Amino acid sequence: MSAAEKRQNMTGNQAKTNHPGARKKERLDSPKAKAGGDAKEGWAWKRKTDQAKKMEILREIDQLQKKITNLDREKSTHLYNKRSDFRKEFCVLEEHELKLLSERKQEKTKLKQQLGKMHSNVKHFQRELQNVKPTPEFVEKLKELMEDIESQLNEFKTQQRQIYEELMKEEHILNQEINTLEKRIDSWAQAPPISIETKATKSKPTASSARNIMADLPPDVAAFERFVEQTGGPRGGWDEYDHGTFLRIRNKHKGKATFLDEATNSLPGRTITDVNAHEAWYQEYTSLQEKKKDAIMKWRAIKEVEKGSSLEQAEQTAEEEARLREKKAEAKARQLEKEKQERYERLSAWKVQKELEKAQEEERREQEEARKAREYEKEMQRKMQVKAKAIEYAKLKKEDEEFQQMEALSRQEVELEEKKQARRQEVARFQERDQRKLQEKKAREQAKEEARKEQAKRLQRLKGKVEVQVERDPSRLYRLTEGWKERKKDDASSSGPVINMPRRAVPSWRTGL
Repeated sequence: MSAAEKRQNMTGNQAKTNHPGARKKERLDSPKAKAGGDAKEGWAWKRKTDQAKKMEILREIDQLQKKITNLDREKSTHLYNKRSDFRKEFCVLEEHELKLLSERKQEKTKLKQQLGKMHSNVKHFQRELQNVKPTPEFVEKLKELMEDIESQLNEFKTQQRQIYEELMKEEHILNQEINTLEKRIDSWAQAPPISIETKATKSKPTASSARNIMADLPPDVAAFERFVEQTGGPRGGWDEYDHGTFLRIRNKHKGKATFLDEATNSLPGRTITDVNAHEAWYQEYTSLQEKKKDAIMKWRAIKEVEKGSSLEQAEQTAEEEARLREKKAEAKARQLEKEKQERYERLSAWKVQKELEKAQEEERREQEEARKAREYEKEMQRKMQVKAKAIEYAKLKKEDEEFQQMEALSRQEVELEEKKQARRQEVARFQERDQRKLQEKKAREQAKEEARKEQAKRLQRLKGKVEVQVERDPSRLYRLTEGWKERKKDDASSSGPVINMPRRAVPSWRTGL
């Protein structure tokens, strides 16, 4: 098919499709329009679903953030409190936590920088795609950009995967160690308590012996302990601040009764009765405490005498206990070695499993890369085909535009020639009309000239019939007219004095004013 036939076909098809009714019907009946409507509805539904998922994730993140805040508050209150009794033990933990927090912040900053760099590269690639140029250099530039972005993404994924695998390994090891510690603590809790009855060291009393502890003590010691227990502890039921203030003021006055008023004023929540009662309690407390000290000194003297006879028995018992502890330590060491071996075997199996999974993941990644390479090749071929079609379409469109321009030029020339012919005809018609009007004007002027000549002849004839001969008299100019003469006569007759002059009438109400 020649280029002229292609242009004619395209012109015909374009004329058919340019009709408004045809275009509207074509848009409504085309399967692309229906498919576009379905795709739009599917896209709207997918967007709503993604929005709902995003809101759910954000809500969950907010809840987790609140939990983290509460846990940090509890940790600062109970563990890292400066007034805590275990502050020294938790200082190491706090320093380790601060170190981990600093490392996490650094890693977060590094991740933000990497993601920002990749984001800027993707944005640059999108800007380049908006201004597509059909040149091999531009395609090569796009290819380099895509390969750079892909290499950055793969490197970032590999790095993060390695970090996550190391963290998973550490988590697994820590879980195993925690399980081992839990088992050890459970075994300690289930084991029977070991009591060593010696004269030098005395173990804590069990629940059964705690009931009879008062019966085994000397009478004065038992009386003191019973008094303390019944009266609210070593401060007589008062808190530490009130009891300390009471003792400070009492020592200041050296136990004299004059300190009671000052103590009452210094303790806002205590009355004079409370202070007197506390003073009586304190005197009883100090008295029983002195008796307790004396009883303990006597008991120690007696025990020193009995110590020599029971020393050999205590040494034998200590040796037996030492042998039992050594046996238990050996059994425990064997158990720990066995658990360590099991843990090592499980860790080796886990490493083998991870290596296998890593190999499988590597194979899947290579297959995925090969698939992506094939898809990329197909996409490039499709783009080249589209590009070739676009070039061909542009060429045909350019030829069609040139043909339309030529047709427009020929139409303009024909129209210009027609306009010139019409202008020549109009000029001839105007010239003929002007000539006719000029002749009519000349005829009218000639008729007027003839009428004027005829009128002049008629006037000449009339002048010849009524011609008057008058002499010139210049003195007539200085003579009085008849009217002026009559006025002079009136002035001469009215030259006497004026007797009655006319006045306006005066109203009756102004008479006499």
